[in-house]
Amino acid sequence: MDESELTTGQCWRDVTDVLAAGIRRVLLYGPPGTGKTYAALKLGVTTGISERLVCTEDLTTGEITGTWMPTGAGKWEWREGPAIRAWTANSGRGGRLVVDEVDRASGDALSTLLAVTDSLDSARWRNPETGQWVRPGPDFSVVMTSNIDELEEIPAALRDRFPVAVRIDRPHPHAVASLSDDLRAPALNGSFGDAARRVSLRRFYAFDQLRGALGAERAARLLFDEASATAVLDALVIGSVE
Repeated sequence: MDESELTTGQCWRDVTDVLAAGIRRVLLYGPPGTGKTYAALKLGVTTGISERLVCTEDLTTGEITGTWMPTGAGKWEWREGPAIRAWTANSGRGGRLVVDEVDRASGDALSTLLAVTDSLDSARWRNPETGQWVRPGPDFSVVMTSNIDELEEIPAALRDRFPVAVRIDRPHPHAVASLSDDLRAPALNGSFGDAARRVSLRRFYAFDQLRGALGAERAARLLFDEASATAVLDALVIGSVE
């Protein structure tokens, strides 16, 4: 194992290599708070802004492809959804669509996701305003994320559209770069010295901000249970000595 693997983690090397190889359908799954969404929005994106879609049980087709919106004076205007915007971004070349918590999508939304994430040759959608057929651009890519532990929890038809699935078990170094120096190593490991008490990246961010205003002890008590707060404070003392 080389130094880059120790600092970045094999999972992130896999993601980077897969995207660099031109794979445009990737699933990132694993425990929450490891920066899956951050990576999906950033890695391999060189132009434009990534479109993000957060799945819920109530997600509608209109929130994916678009819907009619009132503009006043009894008039309506068609507003494209994030999937179609990603299809046609960068002057029609296509951009990145990030589908978060995809395992929570159900019903009509799942059917629509199957359609918009299909292969470039098969995917198409008819604009209800113009009647024209729209297809994804050649550079269109999709990264799905999920907090599941087992891939079987993803619907088989949707899973089939994503040939590469990578389990993310640690944050990407870029996602922890904004943390204070003494928090970066624990954040990469996902814990303060106790693997059984995994700490999400969001809590590391909150702790770093709170301790600057309230002190480390109070910040730890506000963010963690008693046992975890003690472990956090002990780990920081040990880390400062080392």
